[in-house]
Amino acid sequence: MNLLLLNRSDLIAENKAEIFGEKVRHLNEILKLNPGNEVRVGILNGKKGKAVIEKIETEKAVLSFELYEDPLPKIPLSVIVALARPKVLSRLISDLVSYGVEGIEIIQTYFGDKGYWENELFTESGLAEAVAKGLEQSMDTIPPKISLVKRFGPYSNDVLPKYSINSNCYIALPGEFPKIGEIEKGKSNIVAVGPERGWTKYEAAQFLKAGFKPVSLGSRIIRTEAAVHVCAAHFI
Repeated sequence: MNLLLLNRSDLIAENKAEIFGEKVRHLNEILKLNPGNEVRVGILNGKKGKAVIEKIETEKAVLSFELYEDPLPKIPLSVIVALARPKVLSRLISDLVSYGVEGIEIIQTYFGDKGYWENELFTESGLAEAVAKGLEQSMDTIPPKISLVKRFGPYSNDVLPKYSINSNCYIALPGEFPKIGEIEKGKSNIVAVGPERGWTKYEAAQFLKAGFKPVSLGSRIIRTEAAVHVCAAHFI
């Protein structure tokens, strides 16, 4: 944790917060802080600054803080990623948040196990936890927009065609296509990465029909997680 991320619900006064649970355990056990020590803080969807620990116990801490710094700007990228194992996606969401992407869409594909949607990750609290880890890692306070798309057909027909109007849109596909490192970066960019078993012909065709351009990540077959990192790194 490089930044202690506070929620509005943590505030007990204009410049004072009371926190509980895991955040306090981190201050105690990892950072080993005591009353009077300072810690970097930020308000979710707000500014960053510093806090002084007024009181700290085993499960509760009280901090007074001052916020004076704007969060870092986002990188001009949104990522569409096929539904994968929740453990993988949890790490991936945190990593993409730490990169500073503008948006994340997790979409159902033919090879994605629909049972994954029942995992706790896809609850409001599960997503919030994954996002918070990424924000705290990168010292950011503004989360990206996250969408869960459970029906590919309507999404590909009604939503995807709108993206290429204002963004440079790409889909990672095997084949002799321009490499991801060679593509043109626009003011707004969208990259789609499929499951490890690949897109179906229908799915790929729907992206291409919507104006997405195919790009190559090389001749080797790599995991979805690695493919997303390769794509995101081009826009940092």
